[in-house]
Amino acid sequence: MTDTDHDLEQALAALRPRPPGPAVLARLARDLDAPVSARGPIIAWSAGLAALAAVFVAAFLFLGFRGEVEAPSYQLVRADQSPADVQFYRPVRLADGSFVRPVRVRWDDTTRWEDPRSNTRLINYRPNDQFALLPLETN
Repeated sequence: MTDTDHDLEQALAALRPRPPGPAVLARLARDLDAPVSARGPIIAWSAGLAALAAVFVAAFLFLGFRGEVEAPSYQLVRADQSPADVQFYRPVRLADGSFVRPVRVRWDDTTRWEDPRSNTRLINYRPNDQFALLPLETN
Protein backbone atom coordinates (compact mmCIF):
# COMPACT_ATOMS: atom_id res chain seq x y z
CA MET A 1 0.00 0.00 0.00
CA THR A 2 1.23 3.43 -0.84
CA ASP A 3 -1.26 5.29 1.35
CA THR A 4 0.62 7.90 3.41
CA ASP A 5 -1.74 7.49 6.35
CA HIS A 6 -1.11 3.74 6.38
CA ASP A 7 2.65 4.28 6.32
CA LEU A 8 2.40 6.81 9.15
CA GLU A 9 0.29 4.43 11.23
CA GLN A 10 2.80 1.63 10.68
CA ALA A 11 5.68 3.90 11.68
CA LEU A 12 3.91 5.00 14.85
CA ALA A 13 3.00 1.43 15.76
CA ALA A 14 6.66 0.42 15.47
CA LEU A 15 7.83 3.06 17.96
CA ARG A 16 8.87 1.79 21.41
CA PRO A 17 9.81 4.03 24.34
CA ARG A 18 13.39 4.01 25.63
CA PRO A 19 14.06 3.13 29.24
CA PRO A 20 14.82 6.17 31.45
CA GLY A 21 18.46 7.10 31.99
CA PRO A 22 20.30 6.79 35.30
CA ALA A 23 20.03 10.56 35.97
CA VAL A 24 16.21 10.43 35.77
CA LEU A 25 16.08 7.43 38.10
CA ALA A 26 18.41 9.13 40.60
CA ARG A 27 16.28 12.32 40.56
CA LEU A 28 13.05 10.33 41.12
CA ALA A 29 14.60 8.43 44.02
CA ARG A 30 15.83 11.67 45.60
CA ASP A 31 12.40 13.37 45.23
CA LEU A 32 10.54 10.37 46.63
CA ASP A 33 12.86 10.13 49.64
CA ALA A 34 12.55 13.86 50.47
CA PRO A 35 11.75 14.62 54.13
CA VAL A 36 8.08 15.19 54.91
CA SER A 37 8.87 17.91 57.42
CA ALA A 38 8.47 20.65 54.77
CA ARG A 39 4.71 20.46 55.24
CA GLY A 40 4.94 20.75 59.04
CA PRO A 41 4.92 24.57 59.26
CA ILE A 42 2.10 24.82 56.74
CA ILE A 43 -0.05 22.38 58.72
CA ALA A 44 0.77 24.19 61.97
CA TRP A 45 -0.20 27.60 60.53
CA SER A 46 -3.38 26.15 59.02
CA ALA A 47 -4.40 24.59 62.32
CA GLY A 48 -3.70 27.83 64.19
CA LEU A 49 -5.73 29.93 61.75
CA ALA A 50 -8.60 27.42 61.83
CA ALA A 51 -8.66 27.56 65.64
CA LEU A 52 -8.65 31.36 65.58
CA ALA A 53 -11.54 31.38 63.08
CA ALA A 54 -13.46 28.93 65.29
CA VAL A 55 -13.00 31.25 68.29
CA PHE A 56 -14.35 34.22 66.31
CA VAL A 57 -17.34 32.23 65.06
CA ALA A 58 -18.13 30.98 68.56
CA ALA A 59 -17.86 34.50 69.99
CA PHE A 60 -20.13 35.87 67.27
CA LEU A 61 -22.73 33.14 67.82
CA PHE A 62 -22.80 33.22 71.60
CA LEU A 63 -22.30 36.93 72.26
CA GLY A 64 -24.36 38.23 69.36
CA PHE A 65 -27.29 35.86 69.86
CA ARG A 66 -30.36 37.72 71.17
CA GLY A 67 -32.49 34.72 71.97
CA GLU A 68 -35.40 33.28 70.11
CA VAL A 69 -37.77 35.80 68.58
CA GLU A 70 -41.43 34.97 68.95
CA ALA A 71 -43.30 34.16 65.80
CA PRO A 72 -46.12 36.55 64.95
CA SER A 73 -49.58 35.41 65.96
CA TYR A 74 -51.85 36.83 63.31
CA GLN A 75 -55.56 37.15 63.97
CA LEU A 76 -58.19 37.46 61.27
CA VAL A 77 -59.56 40.99 61.29
CA ARG A 78 -61.62 41.16 58.13
CA ALA A 79 -62.64 39.00 55.17
CA ASP A 80 -64.25 40.50 52.08
CA GLN A 81 -65.56 39.12 48.83
CA SER A 82 -66.42 41.51 46.03
CA PRO A 83 -69.66 41.09 44.09
CA ALA A 84 -69.28 38.68 41.20
CA ASP A 85 -69.02 40.17 37.73
CA VAL A 86 -70.80 37.77 35.36
CA GLN A 87 -70.33 38.07 31.59
CA PHE A 88 -72.42 36.06 29.13
CA TYR A 89 -71.20 35.54 25.57
CA ARG A 90 -73.02 34.52 22.39
CA PRO A 91 -73.89 30.82 22.11
CA VAL A 92 -71.39 28.64 20.30
CA ARG A 93 -72.07 25.49 18.27
CA LEU A 94 -69.80 22.57 19.13
CA ALA A 95 -68.55 19.91 16.75
CA ASP A 96 -71.27 17.47 17.85
CA GLY A 97 -74.00 19.97 16.90
CA SER A 98 -74.96 21.02 20.43
CA PHE A 99 -74.96 24.62 21.62
CA VAL A 100 -73.21 26.06 24.68
CA ARG A 101 -73.08 29.55 26.14
CA PRO A 102 -69.65 30.73 27.41
CA VAL A 103 -69.84 32.41 30.81
CA ARG A 104 -67.07 34.25 32.66
CA VAL A 105 -67.29 35.07 36.38
CA ARG A 106 -64.81 37.37 38.17
CA TRP A 107 -64.58 38.25 41.87
CA ASP A 108 -61.97 39.15 44.48
CA ASP A 109 -61.32 37.59 47.90
CA THR A 110 -59.49 39.75 50.44
CA THR A 111 -58.54 38.75 53.98
CA ARG A 112 -56.78 41.00 56.48
CA TRP A 113 -54.73 39.64 59.37
CA GLU A 114 -53.09 41.63 62.20
CA ASP A 115 -50.63 40.90 64.98
CA PRO A 116 -51.44 43.20 67.92
CA ARG A 117 -48.05 42.66 69.63
CA SER A 118 -45.89 43.88 66.75
CA ASN A 119 -48.60 45.95 65.01
CA THR A 120 -47.97 44.18 61.70
CA ARG A 121 -50.58 43.53 59.03
CA LEU A 122 -50.91 40.87 56.40
CA ILE A 123 -53.34 41.39 53.52
CA ASN A 124 -54.09 38.42 51.31
CA TYR A 125 -55.67 39.49 48.01
CA ARG A 126 -56.82 36.75 45.62
CA PRO A 127 -58.48 37.63 42.34
CA ASN A 128 -60.60 34.82 40.90
CA ASP A 129 -61.54 34.33 37.26
CA GLN A 130 -63.66 31.34 36.23
CA PHE A 131 -64.74 30.41 32.74
CA ALA A 132 -67.44 27.81 32.00
CA LEU A 133 -69.54 26.52 29.12
CA LEU A 134 -73.23 26.15 29.96
CA PRO A 135 -75.10 23.70 27.73
CA LEU A 136 -78.18 25.07 25.94
CA GLU A 137 -81.16 22.97 24.94
CA THR A 138 -82.72 23.74 21.59
CA ASN A 139 -86.06 22.25 20.55
